Amino acid sequence: MPDNTDIAASERPRRVMAIGLDSPNHDLLLRWIGEGRLPNLQRLQNRSTAVDVQSVKRFSNEHCWIPMLTGQSRERWNHWLDNWDAQTYQFNEASIFDWIQAPIFYALGDQCRVVAFDLTAPIVGGVKGSQVSGWASDLNECYAQSDPPELLQDLLERYGPDPKLTGAHTITNQLSHRQGISHTVPSMYEADVLREYAQVLMRSVDRRTAACLDLLNGESWELFTTLFSETHTGGHALWHLSQPHPLNSVREGAEDPLLDLYQSVDRSIGRLLDDVDDTVFVVFYTIDEMVPDSLENARGVLLPEFLYRWNFPGKAALAEGVYGEPVPPPRLDYAAHWKHEMWNLHTPWGARELESPAVQEAREDSMNWCPANWYAPMWPAMRAFAFPSLADGYVRINVQGRETQGIVSEADFGDVCDQLTAAISTMVNARTGKPMVRDVIRVRQTPFDDDPKKPPADLIVVFAEDGPVDVVDSPHVGRIGPIPYFRSGGHQAHDCPSKNVLYVSGPGVPAGQSPRTAQLEDIPATILTLLGLDLPAHFDGVSQLP
Repeated sequence: MPDNTDIAASERPRRVMAIGLDSPNHDLLLRWIGEGRLPNLQRLQNRSTAVDVQSVKRFSNEHCWIPMLTGQSRERWNHWLDNWDAQTYQFNEASIFDWIQAPIFYALGDQCRVVAFDLTAPIVGGVKGSQVSGWASDLNECYAQSDPPELLQDLLERYGPDPKLTGAHTITNQLSHRQGISHTVPSMYEADVLREYAQVLMRSVDRRTAACLDLLNGESWELFTTLFSETHTGGHALWHLSQPHPLNSVREGAEDPLLDLYQSVDRSIGRLLDDVDDTVFVVFYTIDEMVPDSLENARGVLLPEFLYRWNFPGKAALAEGVYGEPVPPPRLDYAAHWKHEMWNLHTPWGARELESPAVQEAREDSMNWCPANWYAPMWPAMRAFAFPSLADGYVRINVQGRETQGIVSEADFGDVCDQLTAAISTMVNARTGKPMVRDVIRVRQTPFDDDPKKPPADLIVVFAEDGPVDVVDSPHVGRIGPIPYFRSGGHQAHDCPSKNVLYVSGPGVPAGQSPRTAQLEDIPATILTLLGLDLPAHFDGVSQLP
């Protein structure tokens, strides 16, 4: 670090290092900190003002980044843009790159020199300093870029790429037409492959840390901000090798690769903390949360297949089971990738009427891995269908005059919504007998309500959070499944609370638990206040400093 001993403390620019942890499980994180398993985070917690942060899941997993990046409440945003084209029946899952409608909080111009390394954010203007985006990702897709443009390539030459992208293939985002790269998520049934995947994620942590240390010491900055996304990726893939899940039987002994990954991140955070002096304010925050999965199969397979059968009585496209018979024990011999094992469950009707993942992959459809997307050729012939959502179950009614090949009249829209709500609500987890659906939300009362704050779905199916489901029964469509599990860790359903933490330490900041409860938009407000800057007029967030 530069020697500032000859400069009076009051004259030195304020400096803030902000470190984010993406989608840890809140209770696990605090338990492991309290048990001393994450000693560097424990050390940081003990010296910080600790603030509880709460938010409520709304529609999409990644919407938590809107308040974090902009300081604005999500309720002010038009989230959905053009991700449904009713003329072509094209659905595209928008990303954070498409949502940004206000300045990112660190776009501070000449007020502050910034280094932003690998946040879940695009490269934006108005930033004095350096930005790197897409070196790694919590998703299985990356869109790499930097400012200055040569910085990313320089870091790649020195430290290498995100290790899990080795052997990745090119994809094209259907909405923005950006070119990216994607890697394959291992099968939950291949324990040896998953253990190696955990090692890959830990190598990613080490390379990220080396790049951060390089930037910390090689760049001039007042604000340094970075994010560890590996806990997000690892939470999806490693949950059942650590926490209770139907696939716990593939775990060996006392192994816990998820804890190993958290400890790898903890060591790296310790290295970053040790690299700055005690005049630097440190902000540590978590964002989003990983929980036992209850959505992957429900939204990706079971709901779209239910709607296919509801539209075409007597037909089944995927995973046709025998209604009323005892449920067979879960299989553990799925050897191929999830999407291929799912396609192996197609029926003769499915072979004729669905579009296979191989066909979609050949034309670089980035949603080829999601079975809900395979039903797209049939959407014009269906009264209602399910989008390949990455959040909850999204159902679109095929309305005359709104969709080019609409079937349902405007006058019948309400009745069809009511009929579907009643039918979908009959789905039960065939293994437990419990209802699979917690709620069905009516998004719009009239089909031509085009409020941009509403998603393109007409109904949102909120699934029960009792745990993963691999087989469902309904008197309307019979039995769907059993099917293989995809990812063992997942995100919360719509309208569920998400718990996060905010730790703030530095000169004059007292240690202890704050009595306040913060919102996500308060995190960037706290960072700017630490820098001694006024909050922008568009901010909804407030500082959480005492």
